[in-house]
Amino acid sequence: MSNAINQITQAIEHKFSTLEATLFSGEMFANWRGSFEVKKVYIKKEGADIKCDLDIRLGHWPEGVFVKVYKHKALAVLPYVKDEAIVREHLKTEPVPCKFWKDAFYFSHIDDLDEGRYVLREGNNMTDADGQQCLAMLKTFIEEIESILNAG
Repeated sequence: MSNAINQITQAIEHKFSTLEATLFSGEMFANWRGSFEVKKVYIKKEGADIKCDLDIRLGHWPEGVFVKVYKHKALAVLPYVKDEAIVREHLKTEPVPCKFWKDAFYFSHIDDLDEGRYVLREGNNMTDADGQQCLAMLKTFIEEIESILNAG
């Protein structure tokens, strides 16, 4: 791995570790402390930068409902579910496939998440401010999912 790619990878890993730490101990997520389930996947390929995924959910959500914070090429946040029936039951609408995510459907009333999910198109340029934007979007989606489930 080249030195430049290695530095980018280390910086992104550090930023994602900070995101995860904020999720578990930050004040903005205190209402849900102790309720989070997180699946973390980091993929490093020889000669390429890192891909990071944090799939986040609250334990009482229907199985398969998550908010994904990810950095592949882009940096983005999206609420999703794999089960179309959960979308129909809770959103009272037909499932909208998540662009670029096979067999995943948006779990949100927000329109045009194909574009609206992006924080940064070139994820390697992620800054601390971009990380804060990811956290703000994550909180917004958690609050929206809670509202959807409580209305149902």
